[in-house]
Amino acid sequence: MFVDIQSINPGTGAVIARFSSSKESDVIEALDRARACQRKWYACTSRDDRSVCITRLGSILAREREHLADLVHEECGFPRNAVLGECNSAQAGVEHYLGEYSRFQDENFPLEASWVDTKATIQYVPHGVIGHIGIWNYPIWQTMITAIPGLLAGNAIVFKPSELCTMSGLKIAEMVHEAGFPKDLFIPLIGGAEVGRWMVSSGFDALVFTGGIGTGRDIVRNAGIKPMILELSGNDAGIVCSDADVETAARGVCSGTFGRAGQVCIRIKRVYVHRDIADRFIRRVVDIASRIDARTNVGPLIRENARDNVDGVVKDAVGKGAKLLLGGKKVEGPGYFYEPTVLLVDRDDLEVTRKETFGPVCPIMIVDDEAQAVMKANDTGYGLGATVWTCDQSRALRLASSLEAGNVWINDCGRSLVCGEFFQGWKQSGIASSQRRIQMFLKKRSVIDHLKCEPRPNWFK
Repeated sequence: MFVDIQSINPGTGAVIARFSSSKESDVIEALDRARACQRKWYACTSRDDRSVCITRLGSILAREREHLADLVHEECGFPRNAVLGECNSAQAGVEHYLGEYSRFQDENFPLEASWVDTKATIQYVPHGVIGHIGIWNYPIWQTMITAIPGLLAGNAIVFKPSELCTMSGLKIAEMVHEAGFPKDLFIPLIGGAEVGRWMVSSGFDALVFTGGIGTGRDIVRNAGIKPMILELSGNDAGIVCSDADVETAARGVCSGTFGRAGQVCIRIKRVYVHRDIADRFIRRVVDIASRIDARTNVGPLIRENARDNVDGVVKDAVGKGAKLLLGGKKVEGPGYFYEPTVLLVDRDDLEVTRKETFGPVCPIMIVDDEAQAVMKANDTGYGLGATVWTCDQSRALRLASSLEAGNVWINDCGRSLVCGEFFQGWKQSGIASSQRRIQMFLKKRSVIDHLKCEPRPNWFK
């Protein structure tokens, strides 16, 4: 049965386009086609051949930058300048991963002297066919940090964009094919969660997924034994120390909390401020947030149910004693906008502080010292990111080293390394951790070569 997939402008609520969902048989067919193509493509192309295609993809990204910004703005609602930045970051990944891949050459492994007449080689080879389940909140960047290193390394990719941004996903596939990659090497599918589940249970050689921790757990349970690249939820803490520059901290926290309507995995989702500067800091945050226009500065929530969920989380917090300092309401009129919201909380068991709220909400808690702040920041199953705000660099580095997160910012927020390099979470926020991204798309083969065609002295006679 074909399911109607709708692209909707979240700024107006209007339907932009409709698509028929892929069927389970389409998933199986795509995997078979991609596997046949990948084997032939990898066997008959060199590193230089694939590098030429990736370089061409970078030129196409530059050419289509304005069009992509318009498309994602319409389909996802994000401010156009934010999408342009996303495009720039993706394009920067072209040169970066070309350089990275050049360093992953087959290498000789040093052997002890007792390994007489033997050579050991470590070979880097692609996984084969990668199933990539895409997201809607960074549709260009998050897709390209798989497509660029994955294709460069010689893999095929079967790609399902989020059903919330099908148009953007199909445009990316069009650009990849124009760059010279065969159509069966990068195959788009259309659909929602059901298509994703079919992909997970199919025989892909590796899986890539970015999204909620609940879906991530389902993938781990159902995918079988295979490499998985999972970037899951975050509940990033911001620690504002007693010596922080209030202006820097307040503006940084507001930018790191309310940008893209709070629909960012590494946004600041809870703030712990030292009592000595709490009053000044909170007043400045409320002042800044009060002048942020939801329609022009941060954009809408992606769908009405997403806005309802954010509103429910805020109402739950207020009902359990949180003080509403600003916002807390849906914006009247068309689209799915929500007011930038600031809460003063005094307990850690609220949904707004325990789980990932995907919306423009800033819960603030006052603490007595940095030890208490670190303890509360680390008291979570998530470990994606954290921020530290202080004018003392030694204190900043000490706190950064004590935070259980894969990404830590000091007097800054939300800036990732080029094209997703080392963008990985700890705890339940990610697999795999502590790898260069190109490594994630390569597997290793150790080849031990006895250079003389004669029996070893210790073999059975």
